[in-house]
Amino acid sequence: MIFTLLFAAASALVCLVLYNSGQLANSKTQLQNAADAGAYSGALLLARDHNFSAYTNRAMVANQVSVAQLVSLKSYTEDAAATHKRMGNAAHTFTANVVPSFKPFWTIAKAEPVEALAAAYAAVAPTAVKLLDELIRLFEQAQELHHDTTALDVTLVANEVVKQNDDKAGISLMSFQTAYTADQLRNWKAYSARHSAVALTQVADRFANVVVNRESTDELIRDRGSVLVASWESIPTSVACPPPAIPVFTLYGFAHDGGTLLSANKKRWLALDATQGAGFVACETPVGIPFGYPLLQDGAGGSGGGLAGSRGGYGTRIGFNGNPRETRNYGGAMTGLMAIPARSRYSRGPGTSLDAATGGLQDYYRDIANPLAAGGAPANQSAALNGGALPFTIEVRHDAVDIRTSTRVMGSGARTIRSDPEMKGDTMRTLASGSAYFYRSNIDTGFTKAGWARSDRKTEMANLFNPYWQAQLVENPASAVIASMGAP
Repeated sequence: MIFTLLFAAASALVCLVLYNSGQLANSKTQLQNAADAGAYSGALLLARDHNFSAYTNRAMVANQVSVAQLVSLKSYTEDAAATHKRMGNAAHTFTANVVPSFKPFWTIAKAEPVEALAAAYAAVAPTAVKLLDELIRLFEQAQELHHDTTALDVTLVANEVVKQNDDKAGISLMSFQTAYTADQLRNWKAYSARHSAVALTQVADRFANVVVNRESTDELIRDRGSVLVASWESIPTSVACPPPAIPVFTLYGFAHDGGTLLSANKKRWLALDATQGAGFVACETPVGIPFGYPLLQDGAGGSGGGLAGSRGGYGTRIGFNGNPRETRNYGGAMTGLMAIPARSRYSRGPGTSLDAATGGLQDYYRDIANPLAAGGAPANQSAALNGGALPFTIEVRHDAVDIRTSTRVMGSGARTIRSDPEMKGDTMRTLASGSAYFYRSNIDTGFTKAGWARSDRKTEMANLFNPYWQAQLVENPASAVIASMGAP
């Protein structure tokens, strides 16, 4: 009987120990899962902030390119209207009526309302450019607001996620968070910065180089070669080749070139277009000797100009050093056949600015704080070298009163049975860390989505121009473990 009682007491003791251990293990696992979810959600917010900056940087680039296109169209349509107007002057009218026997393209082009379209465009272009410049400034403000808000909200959001996974748990907001996590967030905020886009520095040039890059701009900006289809290719009339001469061939048309530059100070978009008309008449004598004469009815030709930025003359044929080579001399307009009208326009200036107050590149953009830091780019694409060295760590606690151990079930009579080594001050705690990092594979295979690789197959390191920021769970820093041990 005594043996039976002793065996029953020992069995009950073992059951209580096993019960306590099981409850604590389950609670610890649930708490760690909740902490991991909270840390990952925080890291995801940090990655999304970097991606938001990247998307808005790309939007600002796209809008700057749109401004350059609008300035280009202003110059192009002004030049086209001037050309169309010259088609109706006395010299062109007489020649077109007398020289070619067949001129359908000339007739069609002359009937087009080119001057009316150019006037209508010139009326709306300033408003469009100013709206785009204002939109870019709104993106600049949105970047700063989003960045600051993310730093303020990330811990609160992580705490909500923790509670969704364990409603009795929560982040140590007033102890560990204040002493440690807040310092981590200050370091994360300092990892990226607002940079000037118009300063005469290499960091400012990064944004300008993306704007004027061939991947961003098109031929309408860089080198405009298209012209009105006003031309003729025909047999000359007998008036053009009076008998006994035999009419052979006549050709007349317009040559055009134009281009748009970003100025050296990055505060002006400058466009210039020039058009020159010319042709010839070829005849033949009755004995087969060819002869002819040129058609120079267009005189000194004509031009168009465009400007967004401070008023004044052109002042440059090259502009910002990052401008593509083909933009020099305004798409080659100032050399070759169009040199006379192009240089005349260059001397007169680009005309009225579409946005004299705030044209050109706007003031700011976001990027990592030291894109040109000593030592150059990271050695490889590892997460730790591309933003991942800035973890977001949370301490999550679960009060012992909410854990159903033997003491909670049986009352004070079970206090002699203690099996809660995970507790500290009647509170179960755990740590979890996550980080945002940049990764863009230089190949289209592997775990990353196909098509993410750069077309030039170069390895891309951390930046805020492309939205390849991701989130991951990472090992808790040793300093976080020490801080947690010392926290009340």
